Amino acid sequence: MRRYAKSVRLQRVPRTARRIPRTVTVSRNIVRSRPPVLRRKPPVVAWSGIETGPYLDYSRLLTPEGGILITYKDIDTRLRHILWRVLAWCAYTGLETRLLLFYSPVESEWITILCLIAVAAVNFFILWKLPELYRSVEIRPDCMIIEGSDVFWLSRMDAGWPTFQPDNNGNQVLSGIYGTRFVEYLTVRRFDDYDRAPEVFAAHLQEAMQQLWAPPEMLGTKRNGPPRWQG
Repeated sequence: MRRYAKSVRLQRVPRTARRIPRTVTVSRNIVRSRPPVLRRKPPVVAWSGIETGPYLDYSRLLTPEGGILITYKDIDTRLRHILWRVLAWCAYTGLETRLLLFYSPVESEWITILCLIAVAAVNFFILWKLPELYRSVEIRPDCMIIEGSDVFWLSRMDAGWPTFQPDNNGNQVLSGIYGTRFVEYLTVRRFDDYDRAPEVFAAHLQEAMQQLWAPPEMLGTKRNGPPRWQG
């Protein structure tokens, strides 16, 4: 008898999916701190607030450019301020005159005229005083800067440095030869009999010129030996 061998079919066992662990990515969150806001504080001047020191309306400061800045009080004598004062006097006096002539209950002409004279005089004394302002002079190693805009170079002062000369009113006038011209640089005014700002300003400005403009031989700071980098 024949024997039949029963072949066994191979059954495929489904593979179970193996879970592969995910790669952990480390994300670095760089937190950058904001840079501080640099706010430049204005320089504290001598006349801010109530002045208790002896330097009234006057200051002397060092600048980042290596100069010496001197600030003082002066009077603005420009023509536009004079015209504005005249226009203001005419406007106020005209308005008050109109009120006195047409709306005043006073019937006496003499009283009205006296009131007009008084009003015109009061307006004149109020507007007569010129406006005050602060001027600045900076001495640098190579130049002199007035009001932050007018630059006078040391190399063009061949005939000598500027000097102070008093005028008839007791003020100090800084003048000198610049190039081939005689120039009046500025005027330091005296406001009362006890004001000595012109003398103090002249002393400080001449001291600044000596420190920044004078050669080392005059100051005694020149070394006769070789420089340090030459041994």
